Amino acid sequence: MVLRGKKGKSPPFMSQEFIIQNHGDIVSCVCMVVMVGLMFQVTQPLAQTFIAAQYNVTKEADSDSDVMYTSGVKDLCTIFFYTLCWIVLHAIIQEYILDKFNKRFHMSKTKYNKFNDSGNILPFYLLSIWFAIEQIQKIGIMQNFSKLWENYPAQEMSFMNKFYFILQIAYWLHCFPELYFMKVKKEDVKEKVPIYCLYLAFISAAYIMSGTRIAFLLLAIHYVPEALFDLTRIIHCAGKTDISQHGFVFWAVSFVLARVATISLAVFIIGFGLSKYNVPNVDIAHGNFNTQTLRVGWLAAIVLIQAWMAWNFITFQVRRYRERTPQKKPKSDGKQEKKKKKHENGLEKSPSLKNKKE
Repeated sequence: MVLRGKKGKSPPFMSQEFIIQNHGDIVSCVCMVVMVGLMFQVTQPLAQTFIAAQYNVTKEADSDSDVMYTSGVKDLCTIFFYTLCWIVLHAIIQEYILDKFNKRFHMSKTKYNKFNDSGNILPFYLLSIWFAIEQIQKIGIMQNFSKLWENYPAQEMSFMNKFYFILQIAYWLHCFPELYFMKVKKEDVKEKVPIYCLYLAFISAAYIMSGTRIAFLLLAIHYVPEALFDLTRIIHCAGKTDISQHGFVFWAVSFVLARVATISLAVFIIGFGLSKYNVPNVDIAHGNFNTQTLRVGWLAAIVLIQAWMAWNFITFQVRRYRERTPQKKPKSDGKQEKKKKKHENGLEKSPSLKNKKE
């Protein structure tokens, strides 16, 4: 799908402004070139490396069994291609949905930037939650919670599981060039880059170290308050402040519950469950990283991240409370107002003198 450029004077060809305004068109052309490569026998193997899932596990022919996949270096090509796809999708949502809402509601620049951030990421959160819950039910984790550690390492993944994590990594990668395309301020860049890096580190580690089942559960819990926050912020930017006030309360409660649930599950699964199947050394061939040192590192990383998020949440709420609380002005004494300045003889100044002085 080719995106329409912005109206107005066209910037110089291949200038910085030209690339920013037409980045959706440029990236979509690259994606189409890769997809056209599937049509020719010479370029088909190379194109499949970027588009199709790699490292399928060969098993005996059985019509009832699904094709399983593992992870590998070639996944970087697939991640790169779907990162480009996310950039194109981001541009489509921006131009055909969010920009039209902006014209309707006449938002300020600050509100419009917040509206863009939430409007682009909310569909991703909702789809991620829906798919994670579906996979949790399909695997049967809620019926038998011990599957999270008994079947470790779950190196083999179904196509949808592998595709889910590739899309997750690709999404957070595409956020980096979007900072440039959307002309985000330097202050906001410094705030967002560490968050994107944490997402990439956590999801990539779970994908490489055979922890996809644990990641499904933790990501579903984490994305719920994030989606609720962005939904509420969209409503707030649209001018529905009475509804958004209740939404922010629900978000605050869900945020705290998500932090508690994440830490509790991490301690229970990593600290107690996986410790029963401890291995002395890392087995890269079978994807088994369940050593005591790595488990301590995983648990410490999760707890520290949750503590950091909780600290940011507390400071945000305190700052917001101070901004909303009006500063109390000292009450003036009514009697002192009546007893205004007097002459040396004790008589009150006449109105004419007061007016002159004023």
